[in-house]
Amino acid sequence: MSNRMPTVISPVASREEGDGVHGMFKPISSWEHSIEVTMADASPLSRPFGLTVRSAPLLAAVLLVGRQLTAHHVSSHRSFAHNSPIPPSQENMDETLGMQTSDLYASMLQTQTDYVSPQSYSPTSSYIPYRRYLVDWMSDVGEQCSLHTSTVHCGILYLDKIFREREVPRGSWQLLATACLSVAAKYEEAEEHCPHIPDLLRLTKLSSVGHTSLSFREGEVQVLRNLGWKLRAIPPLHVIGYYLSKGATFVDDAWQGRSLIEKIPKYIKKYAEFFCNLTLQEYSFQQYLPTHLAAAILLASREALQISPRWRPELEELTGFEEKEIGEAFQHVWSYYEEQFPGHGERSISPRSVAAKTIQ
Repeated sequence: MSNRMPTVISPVASREEGDGVHGMFKPISSWEHSIEVTMADASPLSRPFGLTVRSAPLLAAVLLVGRQLTAHHVSSHRSFAHNSPIPPSQENMDETLGMQTSDLYASMLQTQTDYVSPQSYSPTSSYIPYRRYLVDWMSDVGEQCSLHTSTVHCGILYLDKIFREREVPRGSWQLLATACLSVAAKYEEAEEHCPHIPDLLRLTKLSSVGHTSLSFREGEVQVLRNLGWKLRAIPPLHVIGYYLSKGATFVDDAWQGRSLIEKIPKYIKKYAEFFCNLTLQEYSFQQYLPTHLAAAILLASREALQISPRWRPELEELTGFEEKEIGEAFQHVWSYYEEQFPGHGERSISPRSVAAKTIQ
């Protein structure tokens, strides 16, 4: 297992044209193969600004069997004059995908407590002091296996749930973490993207300590039993995918007192993903429901870019949360951000305006 602490790159450190932020988690490469749709009815009060939804191939089929909207991302692919944004076209995402995406969100609300809730929050678990090392190690393995970011998030939630409910010998942690990633991949990824067990054993060096494909499969079965065969984990990243797909910026928003520019939706997406990755490292954020934390992350993303108003009736309708209801979670996210990246939370920062900064 790696002895170094996790490395996270702030979105402010990424190049303007780069879609990925190289650090703890890799970007979802399948976002490059996308269906482009725009939302015209996300809010009766104001239209989303510069919104497109991009989905991985066969996403509609995936959604029909209850998978999450995390294969969506938000970016602007239309030309907008600096002071007069052009409204999106009238194409509707629900019609394009052939389903009511609001039903998917309702399902997320129902199942989110299976893995994360205030009731299951256990900050005194014996593994907590070592959790960040495990998160870092699992993210490295996920990146080397070209797994989606959401798969790594789910694998870590699997691990957290198992550690909360039983004591695991230290000598079995690496096997358990790898098995959690493998099970998450088999649930979240297309079959051809799932890492082969012999490759995993070589990559993680489990083969050098005597593990075989058979013993690893037994480890996967034990993970499944410990999880009760309920594999649908809902990390905040899944919820953020839904929020962004419906629209997180609006034509009458202001950015530092000016009209929005074309790249603002892309910057919102970068910050939202960054905050999802950052909060996953720290176990204390599991005291919040995923939908609650995702709403706070959306608020933090708008705050980081000094978008005003920082919360809107449209966002309250979308998330189900008033600003005051997510105020504590937002302050938690923001204070942790300032702790990890001193000075960044005190001012608005464009993702292209600051040199690379990492936490070692």
